[in-house]
Amino acid sequence: MHLEGWSAFDAFWLTIVSLSTTGYGDIVPQTVGGRVFLLCVLMVGLVVVTYSLGTVINILVEGQLTRLLKDDSMNKAIEKMEKHTIVCGAGRVGSSVAQILKAEKAPYVVIEKDEFLAKQMRDEGHMVLQGDATQDETLHAAGLARASGIICALSGDAYNVFVVLTARAVNPSLRIVSRAVQPETVAKLRHAGADKIISPNQIGGHRMAMAILKPTAIELMDTLFAPHNLEIQLEEVRITPLSPMVNKQIQVVFDREVCNLIVLAIIRAGNVMMNPRGTETLLSDDVVVLIGSDVELEKIKA
Repeated sequence: MHLEGWSAFDAFWLTIVSLSTTGYGDIVPQTVGGRVFLLCVLMVGLVVVTYSLGTVINILVEGQLTRLLKDDSMNKAIEKMEKHTIVCGAGRVGSSVAQILKAEKAPYVVIEKDEFLAKQMRDEGHMVLQGDATQDETLHAAGLARASGIICALSGDAYNVFVVLTARAVNPSLRIVSRAVQPETVAKLRHAGADKIISPNQIGGHRMAMAILKPTAIELMDTLFAPHNLEIQLEEVRITPLSPMVNKQIQVVFDREVCNLIVLAIIRAGNVMMNPRGTETLLSDDVVVLIGSDVELEKIKA
């Protein structure tokens, strides 16, 4: 403005056009002083603009690269997983399932289609595979053939039925637990191959009614199933053929002088034996349901 006698807008126009390397040529400095000043502006301005753009691009590229490397590392970890649980869906139900599995230190992987939810779950420390759980390639990438169980917690019942059908066909020995929103879907899920069907609405209504009718019993159940409670836990232990407990009586294995545990039930060949006598003999493949402290339960499981 001072050297060429231009208006403020013309001076601003020439500065922007020059720094953006557009160069229309409609306004050109006529004096030597104006040209020298514009050269200085261009030299300093191009350095500033180039550095700023480079910094922004570097941040974007580094963030993208970091995410890709993190995803690749997580995918490799998922490929090595065995006997894990696959959680389909990271909504309200799926995220709660993942939190409990994490607290129990059980191996698991969450499949979530939504990018925001998947990122949120990763930031919380969960093993997450972003993808559509109804797609066969996604389930295979989550290690369906190597998994020990799958939890179908998708929002739509039709999606859960589809996942159950695929999972049962790929891995016949898989333990399948599915969510059912509509009561009429329960029979379809069972026919598709689900081992256990959970209806959150029905369970929530039942628990709320029992909290009024039998508050003490419900409080006890909440205590048993609370993952943060280390004083008392409900646990199941399968007796393997090589276990030192095989062919021994309950009163010998669970002697109060050795361990402070309560034998709640024995599941044998699909039949439940509640409150078994101390003289009952433990057999191979029995599942013993125990109540006790986390420390005592870890000793028995070992």
